[in-house]
Amino acid sequence: MSSLGRSINLGLVLLIVLALAGTAGATVLYQDATSDLQDRNENLQQENEELRTELNETETEYRQTQARVDELESQLNTRNQDVDQVADQLEATQQQLNATEDELATTRQSLRESQDQVVELRTELGDVRAELEDVRDTVDELEAENDDLRDEVDDLEAEVDDLETENSDLRDENEALETENQELESDLRSLCNDSENANKTVCEDYQ
Repeated sequence: MSSLGRSINLGLVLLIVLALAGTAGATVLYQDATSDLQDRNENLQQENEELRTELNETETEYRQTQARVDELESQLNTRNQDVDQVADQLEATQQQLNATEDELATTRQSLRESQDQVVELRTELGDVRAELEDVRDTVDELEAENDDLRDEVDDLEAEVDDLETENSDLRDENEALETENQELESDLRSLCNDSENANKTVCEDYQ
């Protein structure tokens, strides 16, 4: 009976130590992981908001650029119409047997100026289109980065869920160990209440 009491006492102590160590380690691990994930999640949310703001600004700039392109195209159409009108006037002047050389020279000068303006406008339009393409590329890159950040946030949330599940499992295991410990103490107390074991050292705390 002495050997049985000693084995039960050692088992009880071992179970208590394991339960306390497992619970403390899991709690520290969960707290550290949760704190780190919360910090990372807050940083990602802040960066996500900054990216949304930058995306909105880029979209505004894109709309402004598009309006400028439309304006330039309208001006280009107007200039083309001017050129056509001047050409018609030149043809009419030629059909009138060159009424005056001065008027013809002035008309040709006006035509050259209009053509120069058309060239300048076409060059500016090309620059604006190139700039617009760069803006579109930037928007695509920002959208891709935003998608990556959303995926990372989803992964972190899933990791938090896994840690919470693991913590819940550890709590359940701890409760099971506590229940088993109580049952062992009850059995030990019953054994110590037996007159044969009443004077044993292991039973001093269970009488």
